[in-house]
Amino acid sequence: MARKLRVEEIGFYHIINRGVEKRTIFIDDDDCVKFLEIMQDSAEVYGFRIHSYCLMGNHYHLLLQTTTENLSLIMRQINSRYSIYFNNKYKRVGPLWQGRFKSWYVYDNVYLNALLKYIEFNPIKAGIVEKIGQYPWSMSSREQNIICLDYELMDQTDLTKKLNSKELDEIDALFAAKFDIKNDEVVQQTKKELSEHFNSFHDKETGIANAIADGYKQAQIAKYLKLSNVSISKSYKIYKQKVQLFNKLRDKGIFWSYSKNISYDEAGSNLLIEYLLKYGDFEDISLGFELFGKRVIKRVWEEKLKSDKRFIKLNLMIARVFFGMDVESSYVKEVKNARLEKFKLLAS
Repeated sequence: MARKLRVEEIGFYHIINRGVEKRTIFIDDDDCVKFLEIMQDSAEVYGFRIHSYCLMGNHYHLLLQTTTENLSLIMRQINSRYSIYFNNKYKRVGPLWQGRFKSWYVYDNVYLNALLKYIEFNPIKAGIVEKIGQYPWSMSSREQNIICLDYELMDQTDLTKKLNSKELDEIDALFAAKFDIKNDEVVQQTKKELSEHFNSFHDKETGIANAIADGYKQAQIAKYLKLSNVSISKSYKIYKQKVQLFNKLRDKGIFWSYSKNISYDEAGSNLLIEYLLKYGDFEDISLGFELFGKRVIKRVWEEKLKSDKRFIKLNLMIARVFFGMDVESSYVKEVKNARLEKFKLLAS
């Protein structure tokens, strides 16, 4: 699937990156020092400022302010240099990071103080220290003296108290915000009403997934649909498994006659089931039955595959193994008779 372009506007960003498979990326103090040195070197090249940072065992947080539209270049420089250093030091190969770094554009300065507090609160949340400022690898400790650190915002933030409910709401709003770029300007997307997610042609499962992607909490969706939180969570989990299965097949080239960037929502469940039965391996087909259920898959099989003579052996396997049908003799007989009639027609 094509990657969505990042917002690259000049301004403040909250950055998070994690080690692959949740592995530790800062094993000793020297690793933390090296990361900060790389960050400073990059700041000299790209001209950004750091207003908060926190280096945890398997991930890091940055509150970074750009001065030009170069966020991706900045993070590529930092992450690639640290990855090379780490792999050389610990004699390992392969990617160090879980994936592309995550970034949130701070579209309103009202969120800055709460965000800074959120980042600096990480070691307390993890049970490492009791107060902000005690963790040596966070900016609030003031133990590291590098030029790119800007303490002006921190000096304006009350770090003596925990995040209150208003600040937590501000963080949630910041993380849930989505943007479009129109006429070279960042424009915040307007969240749809919940009813819009469920009054369209999408099924309930897809509606739940789209509402969550739009920033709604599962509890809000459960209340609207008059369902339990557990039901919403289960539905969302199944939806994500379907998307993963679709992406796996798509990346294998199974949907060769469609766009290479086609998504599960665009294709729909019927197309996924049809191509899964035709070209998926046994393990994937078994997973498909778990996710969609026998009744739904049998309907698609009967509509799209059962009468297709190119898949005789496959149809026999599906009928006997997955549907428990004793169809071999009658099915083969029907195929032979159909073939005989075709030969008679051609000979006449």
